[in-house]
Amino acid sequence: MLNCQLKKLVSGLAIAAIAATFCLPNSAIASDRPIRVIFDHDGAFEDYYAILTLALASQQKSPPVKLIGITTMAHGESYCNNSEGYPELKRELLGDFSPEAGSIDGLTQKVLAIAQYRDAKIYSGCDESATTIDVPNEADDFGQPVPGTEFTPVRVQLPFAGKPALEPCLFHQEFVSSPRDFVCWNEFNRTFRDETLRYILPQAQAALEQFQLREVDLIDPKKKAANYLATSICEAYKKDDPLTIATVGPVTNLARAYSYIEKNPRKYGCPKKIKLADLNSVISTIHMGGVLDENKADNFDVNGNYRLNEPFPVWTEGNIYYQDGEHVFGSHHLPFPGTNFENIQTGEHKKAFNSLNNAEVNFWIDAPAVDKVLNSGIPADVVPLNATNFARLQGFAQRIQDNPSQCNTAPAQYIKNVQFANSPAPGVFVFDTLFFWDTLTVASLWNDFLNFEDFADLEITTLTNGDPSTVTGQLPEAELFRRDIGNLFALGRVKNPVRLSLSVKPAAGDPDFKTTIQDFVFGLVCTSN
Repeated sequence: MLNCQLKKLVSGLAIAAIAATFCLPNSAIASDRPIRVIFDHDGAFEDYYAILTLALASQQKSPPVKLIGITTMAHGESYCNNSEGYPELKRELLGDFSPEAGSIDGLTQKVLAIAQYRDAKIYSGCDESATTIDVPNEADDFGQPVPGTEFTPVRVQLPFAGKPALEPCLFHQEFVSSPRDFVCWNEFNRTFRDETLRYILPQAQAALEQFQLREVDLIDPKKKAANYLATSICEAYKKDDPLTIATVGPVTNLARAYSYIEKNPRKYGCPKKIKLADLNSVISTIHMGGVLDENKADNFDVNGNYRLNEPFPVWTEGNIYYQDGEHVFGSHHLPFPGTNFENIQTGEHKKAFNSLNNAEVNFWIDAPAVDKVLNSGIPADVVPLNATNFARLQGFAQRIQDNPSQCNTAPAQYIKNVQFANSPAPGVFVFDTLFFWDTLTVASLWNDFLNFEDFADLEITTLTNGDPSTVTGQLPEAELFRRDIGNLFALGRVKNPVRLSLSVKPAAGDPDFKTTIQDFVFGLVCTSN
């Protein structure tokens, strides 16, 4: 039986009258239904702020959003338990914590406990696709083993394209912290992973103890992340129950889920002959990733030559590029400044190239997965660094500290302590100089924070450094975007309804948006019970 409900007066008396006359079902009144969300993250410090945002908003009296599940990434800034012997080799960082407690899944559970939220299970992306490779103990500048060197077997979490996609990542010296850390797909690099053990883990535990909160067992050991996503997508379609998937790291889990559905839709509850595009009436996605350099001169010189053909090109802001008025997602790389470029201009040079050093990491780390997701036919909103760079964290921890009575909550104290924890010098707080990247992304689901525009001319590239038989500098710029040494990119435009947000909508009197986003988060974390 339909349950008739009047619209709120602010929606207009005419709409209320129509709703009453025709007895509209709840599903027809969008504002009366919370947005169902699955959150996929890679374990960076601010990902946990986004988790708190979703969990706290889901518990409001009239919740605008409902967090129904969390999926974790296998290659991100946290780590998978037991991968390549890490963190067993980092006992000095773990202290009294177990490896399970400090893993991305364990940390996610602790943060949900800080918010006292029990309605979202955690599904791990760890070990859904892994392999063992032999990494040379000594290698040259191109990652080739030095003759006579020995090899160490390393257990690796695989990206969406699998083992063939690992090779270009072996040579990113900027991400190598030790000889055992050559494979940057493998849970990213240790410098960032160690942050989770040094700052996020102890502060999460401290908040639980300070407010005497019990950690609830929320990790589902039976179902992996991509499997859960595929099942949830098909269930939403079957029940005609809209579902949004928000990713704030590499989109590997979602790309795998799409692939699972394509290969065996009935296994996950979808009709036998369904296509991904058929899901677009029920499924939508939003992604924090990429960045667009709007200055064409950063990409091409006055003669129209692509600047990555130069020995030391002008670096763009990131990995969305212009090409003849089109916009291109991609991963283009030159080694660190000072690298002997002439020695790289050989048949081996392609192995040293993958993306600009300042390319946005989420879309760089697994570009084939981005290709899959944005070409799926399922609506996608993209929130690049262009927008998130307005959402500054500066001063937020101090604001919490200056309001002790109002902010005497576990979520607020956790954020404050994390913000102040990473302090390499007196008065210097690293995290406090950064941004609400992921919080802005998820908050935009029910707040008018972002200006979106259609980008139907997007193309996704992955390893576009030239034809296997051609030196990069010999390719015309028009072809540079269209060649792929790994055969990971099929030519074609994104046919998705893709929207990109390059700017934000600050509240009145807040020209830089900083106050707008901080007021929003403050209202959640400092007024929660």
